[in-house]
Amino acid sequence: MKRLLIPIFILLTSCGPSPVDKQVIKNTQNLAAVQQDTAYITTETNTTLISINDGEAGAIVDGAGQAVADSITVINLSPMSAPVIRTVYGLASSTLMGAPHAAVIGHYGIVTNHSLRVDQNGSFVNDATDVAGKNQVVVMDLRTLSVTDSVQLDAHPWLAKAHADNERVVVGLSDGWLVLTLNSQGLITEKTRSTFDTSVISFDLSSDGSSILAGVQGVSGEQWLAKFFLRKDNTVVLDSKTNAQDFVVDAPFAPRIAPNGKTALVLNSGGFSDGVLDDVLVVDLVKNRVIDNVAQVSDGLESLVIHPSGSFAVIACLNAMPWSVTSHLAVISLTPDSAELLYSLPVEALPEGIEFSKSGSQLFVGSTLANHISVYAVEGMMLKRSPFVLTVGEGHAALGITFGIMKL
Repeated sequence: MKRLLIPIFILLTSCGPSPVDKQVIKNTQNLAAVQQDTAYITTETNTTLISINDGEAGAIVDGAGQAVADSITVINLSPMSAPVIRTVYGLASSTLMGAPHAAVIGHYGIVTNHSLRVDQNGSFVNDATDVAGKNQVVVMDLRTLSVTDSVQLDAHPWLAKAHADNERVVVGLSDGWLVLTLNSQGLITEKTRSTFDTSVISFDLSSDGSSILAGVQGVSGEQWLAKFFLRKDNTVVLDSKTNAQDFVVDAPFAPRIAPNGKTALVLNSGGFSDGVLDDVLVVDLVKNRVIDNVAQVSDGLESLVIHPSGSFAVIACLNAMPWSVTSHLAVISLTPDSAELLYSLPVEALPEGIEFSKSGSQLFVGSTLANHISVYAVEGMMLKRSPFVLTVGEGHAALGITFGIMKL
């Protein structure tokens, strides 16, 4: 499965509901009124979800069975109409091995794949079979479900993130970084490599696209956090290794930077269940140091998302030991001087991609083994699950989201 890190951030809040909180409450009430008389999922604004599905996921997780075709599912949601769900097979390989976030640039989804798999000793080894697929980045038009461009790589691409300029895509590689520039037709017009002697396992971009917080791994297998800068010439340069202070940082995964760009949450789990409860780290990005942690949140922290209000975060927890019967969502409150685990909810196995709607009034959670996306109404810090789900292809591995009308 994947190696993850959770970023924890702290934003200033005032006593009583903030303007953002009040708007979320209003949006949730309006959404509930619409859904009262509808037998399907709606959203407060036009929303597109992309689920990247790994047909090998079931066999990897259970250690048995045969792989099926990889697929991409695109879901169009709106305020008034029923969801439009389309799945296409065989156009792009994908893998469960990595942080479960998918990049979207305009009308185009970015699909990364690498051929690394975990052997019996828990080490990553190259798999040259057709099932694993090639090391590549594929650009797909989310309107037509057609591939517009692709690039083959000698390095292993772990994760792609969309830049705020809606033109560039930053890709973490097994030997550094790749920055791609796309035009309005979904064609790659520029490729810039920045080589390092470390593997970029997972990362996040600041909201302005200038700073990067990454979980990296050296040739010895040691993992740590590091801060990078994306320069105007599309090269990526190292700022410094993140100061762990007295905190343990040994398996940082899937960081997410807060909207204020000053703090981040990181999952110190490696994205694997090992029977030990994992911590969430809080990072001060300005000083580039770990400043706090939320201890023993769950086993196998896989991904996280921070609410637009900045008042809390939701974490997908695998709990994937052979005898486990359920996975979980964990909710953490975030205040100016503390981060606290509030509660956990049981969910079907295995929660991977997780995203809030534009206003934060809904939460979307993809499940690898259930092959669907669950939808929750957000009321304050409470999550209330819809009875409806959004079905996807076999082996959900990553989730992306974008907003606005997308003409099909």
